Amino acid sequence: RDQITSEEENLKLEADNIKGQIHGKQSNLKLLLEMKDEYEGYYKSVKNTLIACKNDKKLGRGVKGVVAELISVDKRYERAIEVALGSALQNIVTETQEDAKVIIEYLKRNKLGRVTFLPISSMKARGLSIVEKSKIDCKGFIGIASDLISFNSEYNTIFENLLGRVLIVESLDDGIALSRQTGHQYKIVSLDGEILSPGGSMTGGSFNSSNTNILGRDRQIKELEEELKEL
Repeated sequence: RDQITSEEENLKLEADNIKGQIHGKQSNLKLLLEMKDEYEGYYKSVKNTLIACKNDKKLGRGVKGVVAELISVDKRYERAIEVALGSALQNIVTETQEDAKVIIEYLKRNKLGRVTFLPISSMKARGLSIVEKSKIDCKGFIGIASDLISFNSEYNTIFENLLGRVLIVESLDDGIALSRQTGHQYKIVSLDGEILSPGGSMTGGSFNSSNTNILGRDRQIKELEEELKEL
């Protein structure tokens, strides 16, 4: 009897612990979903545009989404890809130039700021040639940025244009070696987010920990949903 009582108490403690975990994860998930729904972390002009397009179907007819929402990235490469894209992470993809023109006119009329649009119809892919690829042979080279992300094939020209000539490396030292080897002609980004730009300039330093990780948001939502199912 004492053994059964002890087991029962242990199970109750375990159940309470699981309930606590569920409650915590549900709160986190709710917050992330609200941030996603309200475009938290985006520039004000981008946020206003996306909300306007969501509320007015005619205005947002040709809008496919923001670059950040149209790709999925392995957690290991998130920082490098986010840094490689820079402000382009918040560019809005449209089907045609006409779709973008309608929204630009709307932004001008309502004084809602400036937004960069990427029309699928006019974007040109900028990848590396077979000869260029064959010349990249350096320790720590991981791959071309556009090959390290997943996206719908209809956006191929968009992401080949943005990331087709960006090289991802393990570390800054690897980046310096690769930059020298390739004559400083490519944008090179390390996993820690350091950038070696064509021409030789370098960018690096610490990151603001309060930055909202727009790129990792969908991944975090999926992870939390899976963990909640298990619990």
